[in-house]
Amino acid sequence: MDNYWKRFINGESVESEVSPTIYRSWQRSIEYQVDHTLISHQDILSTPRLSERREAQDTLIRASEPVLPYIFSLLGNTNYTVLLGDNDGYIIEAVGDGPFMSKAQKVNLSPGASWREEIRGTNAIGTALRDNAPMSVFGWEHFVHDNQFLACWAAPIQSSQGIPLGVLDISGEANPDRQKILNIAMMGASMIEKNLRLFELENQLRFYQEGSKLASSLLQQGFLAIDQNGVITNINSYGAGLLGRRQEDIIGRLAGEVFSTPKGWMLNGHSLNLHLKDSSGKEITSHLNQVVNEAGQSLGAVGTLQISKKAPLSNITWIGTSQLSQRTLARASKIASTHSSVLIHGESGTGKEIISHTIHQLSSRSEGPFVALNCASLPASLIESELFGYVEGAFTGARRGGKPGKFELANKGTIFLDEIGDMPLNVQVALLRVLQEKEVSRIGDTKSIKIDVRVIAATHKDLNALVAAEKFRLDLYYRLKVVTLELPPLRERSEDILDFVPYFIDKTCKSLDLPPLGVQEEVYTHLLSHNWPGNVRELENCIEGMVGLAEGPLLTIADLPDEILQNLGESESSASTEPLLNQHTKQAILYALTQTKGKIAPASKLLGIGRNTLYRKIKELDIKF
Repeated sequence: MDNYWKRFINGESVESEVSPTIYRSWQRSIEYQVDHTLISHQDILSTPRLSERREAQDTLIRASEPVLPYIFSLLGNTNYTVLLGDNDGYIIEAVGDGPFMSKAQKVNLSPGASWREEIRGTNAIGTALRDNAPMSVFGWEHFVHDNQFLACWAAPIQSSQGIPLGVLDISGEANPDRQKILNIAMMGASMIEKNLRLFELENQLRFYQEGSKLASSLLQQGFLAIDQNGVITNINSYGAGLLGRRQEDIIGRLAGEVFSTPKGWMLNGHSLNLHLKDSSGKEITSHLNQVVNEAGQSLGAVGTLQISKKAPLSNITWIGTSQLSQRTLARASKIASTHSSVLIHGESGTGKEIISHTIHQLSSRSEGPFVALNCASLPASLIESELFGYVEGAFTGARRGGKPGKFELANKGTIFLDEIGDMPLNVQVALLRVLQEKEVSRIGDTKSIKIDVRVIAATHKDLNALVAAEKFRLDLYYRLKVVTLELPPLRERSEDILDFVPYFIDKTCKSLDLPPLGVQEEVYTHLLSHNWPGNVRELENCIEGMVGLAEGPLLTIADLPDEILQNLGESESSASTEPLLNQHTKQAILYALTQTKGKIAPASKLLGIGRNTLYRKIKELDIKF
C-alpha cells in the first residue's frame, strides 16, 4: 500500500486510490513545504515553555487525568502511548509503554513537540485538529517517511459549541483493527469533554453562590450577566436604564446585539466601561467582543458585566465568524497576554491596525494610550522627528517649545508602526537603540527620557527578502518578530463577507443619516465570487459607494461597482461554456459551505450527499473555499 505514497511523492495521481482526507492532507503537506525525507525538529518547546503551556491548559489536563490511564488500560497490550494535545497541536501529556514511548521520542512524538500539519505533514493529531474530526493515519499514510512505522488514531476534544480545545491521540505500531481503536480514542475524547462540562457546571454553581454576596455592592451600578454562549441572563434596572431599554427587552438576547452601537460605546448619553468578573468574583477588564465570543471558554464559567459611567472603550471591531477569523482573534488574545514585541504580516487592507488595537485593548496596557504611525505615509526626513520628537531650535521650522514624539506619547501604552518595511535605514538604527535601551532622545536634545512602550509593527512586505537585500536590519527584524501574527486575506476567508456586508451597510447608513437598507440575495453571490485584491478596505469602500448611490430599500446587482460587474461579466462569459448542471451544482456547494463556515461534514448533510462525494465534487468543479 505504501506504493500509493511513493507514487504521490513522485508526482503521480493517486487521488482515486487514497482516502480523500489523507489525499487532501498530503496536498497541504506539499503546500506547507514539509520535507518527506526528514524528521522535523522545529517547534519543540523548551522545558520552561512547556511548563507555561501546561499551566495555561490546566483545566484540560485536569479533565484528562483520569481518562488517559483508563484508555491505555483498554488497549490490551503495552505497545501503545496515549497522548493529550492542546488546540495548537502541542503534546502536553503522555501515558504509555516505556519501550514504545522511547521509539516515539525518536520522531519527537512526545511532550513539548507540536504535531501541526504545517510542521509534521499528515498525521493523526494535526489532521484531526485541522479537520476538527476523528482521524486514523496508518503507516504509509503519514507524509514523512520516518513516521510510517506509526499507526495513530486521534479525536478532537470539543467545547459545547464544537470548537476544538485539544486532541486525544493513541499511537502504536501497525495494527489492522483500525476502527476499534479509533472508537476508543473517540470515547476518550468524549469522556474528557464530559469532565470539562462538569467543571463548567461547578464553576457556574460557585458563581451563583457568590451572586448573593455581590448583589448588595451592585445596587448602585449597572449589572449584566451573560452565559457561556453570550446570551444575557439577567440585568438590573439601573443597568437597563443606562442602556435606555426595559429589562424584559434585554434578557434573553445576545450581548453582541444589545451592544451593537459602534460609536464610542455611547449609550443613553453615557460613556460605558465594561468589566467582566469570573466565577470567583475576580474582575477582569475585557473587550466586549471577547466577552461575547469567548465567555465560558477563557473563563470556563458564566460572567457578569458591570456597567458604569467611566471612560469609553475605543471603537475596535474585529469582524468575522469564519474559522480563520476566529483563529486569528484567538491568537491575538493570547498575544495580548504577553509583553513581547509583535510583528504582524498581511496584505494591505486586511485590518492590521484593527487587530493591533484589539491586542492593545485586551492587554494589561489597555488603560494606556494607543499611538499609530504609518511609516510609508511620511517623507523619510520626517519619520525620525515624528517617532522621537525634537526640541526647540533643533532644525529650521522646528515648533517653539519643541514637540514630543510618538514614543513619548505612547508611554505606558502601545505604539503601532505600520508598514515598517518602508522605514529608512538610519531610522531603523535609532529605533533599535530605543528598543534595546528603553529610552528615547528628542532630536537636538542631549538628555534621554525613559519610556515603557510595547511595540507592534506591521508590514505587507517580505522582511526576509528586505534583510537579504540589506534594506532592513537583521538585528531589528529579530527584535520585532518576538511574536508574529499572520492576517489572512479576504479571499481566504470569503465567508466573512456575510458578516462584513451588513456591518458596513449599517455603519454607512448611520454616517449618512439614511434609513436601514437590505440586500438582494444575488448580490452576495457576486461579492463572494470577487477576488478582493484590496481586501476588507476594498469591500468597505464598495459597500459605502453602493449605499450612497442606492435608489431603493434594497442593494441590488445594479448597485454593484463597474469593476465588479465587469469581472462578473467575464466570469459569466467563461462560465457559459460550462454545463448548466455544473454551474448549479457549484453554486449549491458554495452556498452550503458558506452556511457551514467551510465545514465538510455539516455541508454534506445540508446537501444530502456523502462526505467523499462532496470532496470529489469540490475537486471536479475546482471550488475554492
